[in-house]
Amino acid sequence: MFDPNPTNRRCFLISTAASGLVLVGCKKTDVEPGPAAILNSRRDVPLRVLLCGNDRWAATMKTAWAGIAEQPLQINVLDPATVSAEAWQAKAIEAMNSCEVAIVPAGLLAAMDNENIIVPFNSDLLGESGLNVDTFFPVLREGLMKHAGRAIAAPLGALQPALVIRTDTEDTDFGSPATWDEYIEAIGKVNGDSKDSLAGEPLADGAAATMFLWRVNASNPPVWLFDRETLSPVIDSETYVAALETMKRCVSMYGKERLTAGEVWLRIATGKLRMAIAWPAVHSKNERIAEATDCQFFPLPRASEKDSTPVQTLVNYDAPVAVISSHCRQSEAAKRLITWLVGGEGTSMIRDAVTGLTELRGNSEPLSRDGENSPLESRSVDQYRTHLSTSLSSLSIRTPLQLLQYRPYAEALDEAVLSCLDDKQPAQEALTQAAKTWAELTEKVGIKSQAKAWRKAQGLSG
Repeated sequence: MFDPNPTNRRCFLISTAASGLVLVGCKKTDVEPGPAAILNSRRDVPLRVLLCGNDRWAATMKTAWAGIAEQPLQINVLDPATVSAEAWQAKAIEAMNSCEVAIVPAGLLAAMDNENIIVPFNSDLLGESGLNVDTFFPVLREGLMKHAGRAIAAPLGALQPALVIRTDTEDTDFGSPATWDEYIEAIGKVNGDSKDSLAGEPLADGAAATMFLWRVNASNPPVWLFDRETLSPVIDSETYVAALETMKRCVSMYGKERLTAGEVWLRIATGKLRMAIAWPAVHSKNERIAEATDCQFFPLPRASEKDSTPVQTLVNYDAPVAVISSHCRQSEAAKRLITWLVGGEGTSMIRDAVTGLTELRGNSEPLSRDGENSPLESRSVDQYRTHLSTSLSSLSIRTPLQLLQYRPYAEALDEAVLSCLDDKQPAQEALTQAAKTWAELTEKVGIKSQAKAWRKAQGLSG
């Protein structure tokens, strides 16, 4: 049985006793309705949902929900693409005042926990009749569900990058590059005499910072993002600078176009790219995530073949999670919606249309309770599913960027990475500037408050 309140995420394998937390602000009932009784209470009152996403996500979710429930959803869409990084946290916190359930990026959990506007999950919701979290991948259960050892969020997915190589062409018959040097050599082979680059990776819409962090993570830095004692940024230290320099060498062979994750995935899926670092993502012009047939999926290359240290799994700060608001007025309906979101009947159509909603459970547990296949279970990306399962089954987890005002940190890093990739600054200079901006942001937020939030993100008490 999953323990919703362990003292440290590193100890989760030996924590087995349920703590029975109670949902503060939401009434707890003694008997949890079975699946047949789903959502027939309060049919006349819409369930209020905050969705940090887009209108397509909201429309798809309403359609899927209406297929199995009579109670309507009243969805308030807060699109991060339309809100500045500086205003994002305040807007999201304000919107929490008028919802029962919220779907938010994992990066927001620090601020919402700090404001006491989300409710810890009780043992009923966590148990077999609810989320059945014992079947979740360890990375999701320990890295996204919990903050400071308390279970406060239901993960809805966690993408991982993959080195994708098409198998339907002779110029990619070179196996899997184990190091970045080998990867760069492979780009040259793939491009050949082509006028346009046939390799790429996501670099637009904030993806440059995301890719940089995944690349650094693969290098196993001795200190992750901040000094453990002073909270001073270490993103300008040797391992980080080397990772950005290597990233620039790769990107210089891609051409000048900066692609989104959806564009890279669509191009590798349709054969316009023959090799890419990618993950399943929907293109803005498509209604569904494209199928990627004739592809193989591998882990990211390493800095050196001599480095045999296992890579910790890093979940992106944009990974979606569902939480219950402290202003919840419909406790039972809120819990049913969250239980449904993690794989209930009809949710496969949402996963088909929304980037970031992935499988949550291992091979022993079906992804969706209605037996439907998701895009990550289909034959087209079955190898990606294996790659993802391996990453999310890890017992070694890297803390995502969960901070107070996390988006300005991410934006500053993205600007620094792009500045280097666009030949405006050398890697050391760009990351030194980013580290300075991070230090200023920490000072503005408050070192004590930010240090407390960072400790909680790592599973420690405040």
